[in-house]
Amino acid sequence: MSSFFTLPASQRKRKREDRGAAPATKKRGVTAARPSGARDGKRARERSQSISGSDSDEGDDHDDDEEIPEGGESDEESGSESDEAETAAERRLRLAERYLENIREEVDEAGFDAAEIDRDLIAERLKEDVDEFKGRTYRQIASQLSFSTAAHSFFRADTQSTTAIAVHSPYVYTVSKDKTLIKWELATPTESAESVNETSKRAPRPQRKKPKKLKSVRGLQKVAESDEEHGHTGNILSVAISPSGKYVATGGADKKLIIWDADTLTPMKTFTQHRDTVSALSFARHISTMSSGEQLFSGSFDRTIKTWSLSPAGHAYVETLFGHQDNVTSVAAMTIDQCVSVGARDRTARLWKVVDESQLVFRGGSSRNASYHENNLDCIAPLPPNHFVTGSDSGALSLWSVHKKKPLYTVQLAHGLDPLPPLNELSSEMDEKVAAEHSKHLRRTPRWITALATVPGTDIVLSGSWDGWIRAWKISEDKKTIHPLGPVGAGGSLTASPSLQLKRNLAFDAKADPENMEVDQAEDQRSEDHIEPLIKGIVNDIAVFERRPDTIKPGQSVESKGQSESSSKPQLPQARGLCIVAAVGKEHRLARWKFYANNYHDGPTSDGRNGAVVFEVPFESEPPADS
Repeated sequence: MSSFFTLPASQRKRKREDRGAAPATKKRGVTAARPSGARDGKRARERSQSISGSDSDEGDDHDDDEEIPEGGESDEESGSESDEAETAAERRLRLAERYLENIREEVDEAGFDAAEIDRDLIAERLKEDVDEFKGRTYRQIASQLSFSTAAHSFFRADTQSTTAIAVHSPYVYTVSKDKTLIKWELATPTESAESVNETSKRAPRPQRKKPKKLKSVRGLQKVAESDEEHGHTGNILSVAISPSGKYVATGGADKKLIIWDADTLTPMKTFTQHRDTVSALSFARHISTMSSGEQLFSGSFDRTIKTWSLSPAGHAYVETLFGHQDNVTSVAAMTIDQCVSVGARDRTARLWKVVDESQLVFRGGSSRNASYHENNLDCIAPLPPNHFVTGSDSGALSLWSVHKKKPLYTVQLAHGLDPLPPLNELSSEMDEKVAAEHSKHLRRTPRWITALATVPGTDIVLSGSWDGWIRAWKISEDKKTIHPLGPVGAGGSLTASPSLQLKRNLAFDAKADPENMEVDQAEDQRSEDHIEPLIKGIVNDIAVFERRPDTIKPGQSVESKGQSESSSKPQLPQARGLCIVAAVGKEHRLARWKFYANNYHDGPTSDGRNGAVVFEVPFESEPPADS
């Protein structure tokens, strides 16, 4: 019994030809039948007409002797020309030219729409902002900022040590160890009053410099709707503000993560999933397309990192990330579904990829030539998309790349060394010679980095400790080295020593003698000791944002902004530069450690102050157009 599988190949081919749908055979001596050729010519003509964009629907009724509308050629010639003469690239080029001709005709008839062009410009600027936040653009503006001449203003409330700070212009949120959350409004700096009131005879009104206190909450708060009490019962150690400015998140030693309404400071939700102190919080800078909420990362002493989703529909816990072997002391969001963290005494920094459920481990540790070896990694700040910086208890500031397991560059002793206390505090011996003999082998200890911050899309890094200064650093164009820019608000007193900056750049180089470098740095440190520090206390946290002249104020629309620019009334010009806000306290945010206040100036100074300080950093010259 024969079947399809037992028939010869020639018979199987002839059987398919009889179906009529297959093309004519190409064997020698075999000619195609006329009806099949006519049908093939009709299909070729239809393909030609569909590709060329013809609107004629009468192709099926033409005979072989009729002319087609465009070329006046026969069907067979048209089919062969469309299949052989015109390639796909030429066909696309012809259609594109036709589309451009239609656009020109439409523009000539209707003209341009100015409003639509304005909307396109605004959309382009918003795209540039997104590219800056995601690290697609990299602007070098650090060398054009005048950090030494920055104006500063100290502000405080009757609270204990300020542990963390968050900013969403023009509002600042501070938290402290006495369970207090405070909302402030920053003063917008303007040009000098003399230039604004040149034509006026009245005395210029003094400009407000200090932030204005708007609201504050402390301890437990009762929610009217549910009669439940929400609030912290322990020290608040971390705070973060969402990119939309709607939510404020706080975490504390009471193992609570609380979500607050940013406008009224009303508690909205309390999470208790963490099993130990919530030490770090960070929001992703953009809302994920995978969800409708804003993404929050939290780090805890329980060695885990948790992700949360905040939205008007509700706030929810998402996932827990495991991997650190010690307390998570700092967390920073890189991009959507990615964050970086440090694990204190496990001396590792980790990049977490939430979607891929993976992590990259970067192991710290000083080089063999370094005189001070790090025990903890305490701070981390992102430089998206592929870099970040860390600060350790040895005073080392390190630049990392996600493509390498070791730091690209490290600045040792970024904030110098602590001076030795007097002999009467070092030893209980009454005889000074005996006390000096007992303490002659003591070494000065480094000031570890207690706070780090970066400006996304730029080359600026800011670090803080308890030496009395916030120091600015510049990332090189190739993102491989770190250069010092000096303390913020120093007024040129410390930045005037180029040898100090050069030696800090070359400190503990592999080619340098460690002992000689340590002696040189000790001499440079003694040259700083006689300068009165600006910040009395420990810098526990730093927040920074960039002031732009085209920033739209809250509640002001684009149309009103354009009308104000075109009006004849004189408008106060907006400032341009950086705004740096730092949390300052007498104690470190994670414990009750107290340090000798800043430096010894003819004896110990005061123990410090609790509060915060704001710096307004102007540009030395007009920044480039792309900034």
